[in-house]
Amino acid sequence: MSEIAKLTVHARTTTGTRAAKRLRKGGMIPAVVYGHKEPVVQIAIDAIELNRAIRVLHARTFRLEINGKTDTVLIKELQWDHLGSTMVHVDFERRDMTEKVKVAVPIELRNSPKTMGGGVLDQPLHRINVECPFGNIPEAVRIDILGLTIGHPIHVRELVLPEGVIALDPPEMVVVQIKMAGAEPAEASEAAEGSEPEVVTTKKAKDDAE
Repeated sequence: MSEIAKLTVHARTTTGTRAAKRLRKGGMIPAVVYGHKEPVVQIAIDAIELNRAIRVLHARTFRLEINGKTDTVLIKELQWDHLGSTMVHVDFERRDMTEKVKVAVPIELRNSPKTMGGGVLDQPLHRINVECPFGNIPEAVRIDILGLTIGHPIHVRELVLPEGVIALDPPEMVVVQIKMAGAEPAEASEAAEGSEPEVVTTKKAKDDAE
């Protein structure tokens, strides 16, 4: 299960472009929390803490303590600066731990094939779309490819997923295979590669005009 990261947040009363810029200069990131028919809350998060949770811990779910109340949340939208390197604003959506969500989970390959038979490793699918309880989002789907051989690709239907996790991509889709050098690589379907993951969506940010 993906780690639930606890973030220290502060309620904020000022909004708008100038207020957001002041927060960022002070090492904080402006954010909002909404959902479950509760009031929208404007907050600020320590930039270093959030950066570590996302880039180091690879957290998918978060626990926020706001004004003495604890919310479990999911990042609905993550905005970056024009260079795409610095987080500038976050939208969090409240979720119940048992609530079903649809998310994209990375696929990790473990080990190496015993023999390549003159072929090359081809991984058409690097993430898989799944449905699972919010509190049971896998950190990754890991595949042991030690026994992978030419002519016997691993398909979505053959993946071993944690209990309660259901694959949403077509069962016949190839995840990883050994193909002969020069052969056309398998293509992931548009349904898998074109769908938007619910956990973290990103976009280049314009100024925080809340």
